[in-house]
Amino acid sequence: MKNCLPAFLALAVLTQAVAEWVPGKFTELGTLPGNAVAWESAVSLGDRTVRLTGVSFHEKDGLFRVIDEPSARKSLAAALRDNGAVAGVNGGYFHPDFTPLGLVISEEKPLHGFERAKLLSGILAVRGNRIELVRAGAFKPGSDVREALQAGPWLVENGAAIPGLNAVRLARRTLVAGDGKGNWALVTTSPATLAETADLLATPGLLGGWTARNALNLDGGSSTMLLALADSKPVIDIPSYGPVRNYLAIIPRRR
Repeated sequence: MKNCLPAFLALAVLTQAVAEWVPGKFTELGTLPGNAVAWESAVSLGDRTVRLTGVSFHEKDGLFRVIDEPSARKSLAAALRDNGAVAGVNGGYFHPDFTPLGLVISEEKPLHGFERAKLLSGILAVRGNRIELVRAGAFKPGSDVREALQAGPWLVENGAAIPGLNAVRLARRTLVAGDGKGNWALVTTSPATLAETADLLATPGLLGGWTARNALNLDGGSSTMLLALADSKPVIDIPSYGPVRNYLAIIPRRR
């Protein structure tokens, strides 16, 4: 029995190492203006299941917009309707006094400057008519930057989960993901660790037929919210537990 123990332990470690998240049923909840799609799904690893809810679109049909709400008096629903947006989530981090953390640009107007911090490792930006998700250190300011939001941590890069993320703290998550081919999604999850979120996002085909090549965590936990509208009526309505400083919304392109 003693001679078998090392082999048994090695097999257990190998089995754990090759275990992968398994996608469950992907359900479309509705098509929004601008060909955006609202959806929900689940992904499992053993007896652990995480639910995902999101809105996906192609950048030829829509763009992101950062909507600033310094007073926190305007609801996400009102902010979306006032800006002609079809869906939105909570955006970046903020201080207790509601001052934003990191770079924030909305409709070409800088609202807060770039910050160097381990947490704020990525920037989602609209540059001209193109969406980009880049490492904070690789971001290049310019007059062509229409929207920008600095957040983190980085979850998936070049199709692989970022190693070393927190694997203990469970919380609802909000994130933005892209496949490098023009497909983008705003996603919220049921409580999960950052490490779990990164790992499951790297699952092939998880996001309705496409796979996240890059993904960035946004402010989550009690701030997590997602609203999707069709004909001004909610298709998805996940509320936050408190006010947030800004929203990240999907705006259909004008034809």
